[in-house]
Amino acid sequence: MPKRDLRPFILVAILLSCSWNSFSQLLTGSVKDTAGNPVAFATIRLGETNKGLVADLEGKFKVRVSPATTITVSHLGFVTRKIALSTVDSSTHLDIILQPASALLDEVVVSSTTNKLRRILNNVLANRNRNNPDKYDWYQCNVYYKTTMDFVLPDSVTPKDTSQDQREFRDFTERQHMFMTETFSRRTWERPQKLQEDVIATRMSGFKKALFTSLVTDVLPFHAYNDYLTLNGRDYHSPVSSGLHQRFAFRLEDEFQQDRDTIWIISFKPKNDPENLSGSLYISSRYFAIAQLIAQFKDPVLDRVVGIEQQYRLEEDKWFPHQLNYFIRWDNIMGTRQGMSMKGISLVDSVSFARSDFKFDRAHSTRLMPGADALKDTAWVALRPAPLTEKDKRTYIVLDSLGDEHNFDRIGSYFEQLVDGFFPLGPVDLDLQRIYSFNNYEKHRLGFGLRTSNKLSPRFNVGGWFAYGTHDKNWKYGVYAELYADKYKEFTFRFDHKDDLQDPGRLQVNKELDRNFIRRFLLGRVDRIRSYTFGVNKRLGYFSLGAAVNVEHITPQYDYTFSEGTASWNTFKTKEIVLDFRYAYAERMSPMFGRYFSSGTKYPVLYSKIRFGKLENNDNRYVHAVAAVKWQKHLNHIGNEQFLLIGGGVFSKKP
Repeated sequence: MPKRDLRPFILVAILLSCSWNSFSQLLTGSVKDTAGNPVAFATIRLGETNKGLVADLEGKFKVRVSPATTITVSHLGFVTRKIALSTVDSSTHLDIILQPASALLDEVVVSSTTNKLRRILNNVLANRNRNNPDKYDWYQCNVYYKTTMDFVLPDSVTPKDTSQDQREFRDFTERQHMFMTETFSRRTWERPQKLQEDVIATRMSGFKKALFTSLVTDVLPFHAYNDYLTLNGRDYHSPVSSGLHQRFAFRLEDEFQQDRDTIWIISFKPKNDPENLSGSLYISSRYFAIAQLIAQFKDPVLDRVVGIEQQYRLEEDKWFPHQLNYFIRWDNIMGTRQGMSMKGISLVDSVSFARSDFKFDRAHSTRLMPGADALKDTAWVALRPAPLTEKDKRTYIVLDSLGDEHNFDRIGSYFEQLVDGFFPLGPVDLDLQRIYSFNNYEKHRLGFGLRTSNKLSPRFNVGGWFAYGTHDKNWKYGVYAELYADKYKEFTFRFDHKDDLQDPGRLQVNKELDRNFIRRFLLGRVDRIRSYTFGVNKRLGYFSLGAAVNVEHITPQYDYTFSEGTASWNTFKTKEIVLDFRYAYAERMSPMFGRYFSSGTKYPVLYSKIRFGKLENNDNRYVHAVAAVKWQKHLNHIGNEQFLLIGGGVFSKKP
């Protein structure tokens, strides 16, 4: 077969390409409101066709169009604008200002039927698992996250104000943020529940060392496919949750062709529960996935608005978060006209679904990499997906200089001790919990306690305390020593001796569950306990294990005598070996103030404690076993509630 000469076809293709480029222009622009804020996900329709595109979260867009055409820019809540491109200089960036049209929202004409809208939403539900990142077998990505906090100026502070205080306040808020922090992390996921956030870089304005790591998932969900969206510590129903038709009123506002896919713009608002989100869903016909989401809730009681903006894009034929933003705005603070706002911007890139030999650290789901809070500016420039604004740069310059002048980093050392209930005093820490308490038996309990601080050594501490009850007129005391085998104090050895009071028969399972302040307050009948304890505790993945040897002398402070045959006792001595464990599957642990703290798990947490003991009075050997399970569940109209179930028994040959 003779070879076909392709040169004529190539020449035609080149001519057609040149012809198109000659009669088209690359149009770049941004859509803003009258206050200069970007209008996220504005729709840009091309000419009189059904083709178009959606601007990004910053209101920016880029499209190749013919100079002779027009574009129509629209967004729910704004007046639609039509712009003839023949009047626009193709070399300039087009800034489009949309006027608010809140009064016109109810006048939108919907051309679709209810059945079509229901079909779209039902397909979104049917494809939830396919588009849910938590259902992917594996992924790894980089996440850049920036948080800023600003004052919201009252109406009285305007550019025309002439008083010095108002001018200085206005200038300060316009030129810099009140606070700012950045984090760059690598996020790794393996199904069903393995998650690792490795913080490569973190920076906090005013501090040389970051007090905590600020991650996007600390304040908002990584995606919208779960039944609940947690914002600022509160759960809201997702607009694509199960039972969405009963919870939300939906409306198909618009549809258009973007590349080869159809985009449906659907507004939603609460149907029966006013304390839920309202906003807009942008659904792509490609797997009926969320392409964009805007949702917010205004709390009239707290005078606060909280909201999210999410953008997804296709990565290797899988929908994945690309940008996740949130905002909180308080219209007034403590009854004043002064407001405050916090905004978080996150960008996700370098997404990979190819499994690697990555090793998960189940004990630390968020890890602070060495030197992460000490990176130079040049390193940050390479990590940031977009450069800082002038306002961002000035925030670091001003607050970092103030931090150096007033030694803000010393606040970090205070917080490290305050989370344990201590206040740092140079080489020692003051035990704040020992100073004063009240109960029915002692009435006013006055005390004092000290321990050695991290300044003396971060690897051990030695402490002691004493207390006096004004009603029983008795002194109590205790001494202890702790040795830490790791810098996060997750592998500890402890010796403790104390002479104190305890309520009889108290069921002790785990220190997380034993902190019953109400029971301590109601203390009326007590045992005097003089004990010596040596123990070791270690965290291993999702397990926390402990073992201890304990000797106790127990003296009831009420009329009580134990009789067995002809013998009787009113004081007791026990020797015990104590084993305990805690298991929290898929628990998230994050570094804060030099320690790792739990941010919870959606699975039940299991506890158990077993005591192998001997009662010296009558040589009675016993086993005391107790177990507990704690879990939380979201209840409609109530929120997250915690439940605790405890049970156990004592096994011995003698009473």
